[in-house]
Amino acid sequence: MPFFHNDGVELFYTSEGTGPPILLLHGWACDSHDWSFQIPFLLDLGFNVIALDQRGHGRSTAPSSYSTYDLNNYAADAIALLKHLNIKSAILIGHSMGTVISSVIASTYPEYITALVLVHPIYGSAPPALPQIAQEMRANPDGARELAEDFWKGYMYKDDTPAWLKTWTLRRLVGMPLDALIGSIVCLVNVFGTVMGQTEDTKAFMQKRKGPRLVFTTLPPAEPWERVIGVEDGVDGIHPLTQGTFSHIVQHEEFNKILGDWLSARGFVVKK
Repeated sequence: MPFFHNDGVELFYTSEGTGPPILLLHGWACDSHDWSFQIPFLLDLGFNVIALDQRGHGRSTAPSSYSTYDLNNYAADAIALLKHLNIKSAILIGHSMGTVISSVIASTYPEYITALVLVHPIYGSAPPALPQIAQEMRANPDGARELAEDFWKGYMYKDDTPAWLKTWTLRRLVGMPLDALIGSIVCLVNVFGTVMGQTEDTKAFMQKRKGPRLVFTTLPPAEPWERVIGVEDGVDGIHPLTQGTFSHIVQHEEFNKILGDWLSARGFVVKK
């Protein structure tokens, strides 16, 4: 069945393949379709590929309380899915908000993590406008979709982002359940200074993550912050991409090549 229940929420997922497990975690106002260029690629490498629609997103149900979108609840949903599938540990691949959730999982449930792949990490490089947008969306729910759409147009795309990608992602954004749209961003902003941002506390939190780490950076502050947190030569990897938030879609061939080579070098690929 492609649905399971956790904490009163019905969560949609797909699980394909029979090899080592990889769990894909999408970003804010996105869904598991964002991995459409990676799922077949990873299946061809012999992985069990699991893609989750996180609470309030995609085909999963949306609780009505903003507080239910706390990052710890997102993390608990992912762990509940692994338990539901009888998986003891997995490679996590997170995108945007999913990089924050993946980091919370890796810090809180390290025994479930084989490796981390972080795509467009925002925990150390979120736009300064994000807290203000969250505050305005919470104060004006009726205008929240328009505020979110303006934010996306200002920060999520490059000048040459394909028109089809803008159309797809913006239509999905404005059709998202309002409680989830607002609650997710409010709960992200709530962890500024402890998980999000560049402080000694956030550095200490991120250093709790264990295991190999591959990071695809798209924002200028992201790469230096990863190096401050700590990068192990010959194990971890940092690769800049140039197409912004959705680089793993626009630059999917380059992205997949780097990802596949790194997974192979770390000994995770079982099918040649």
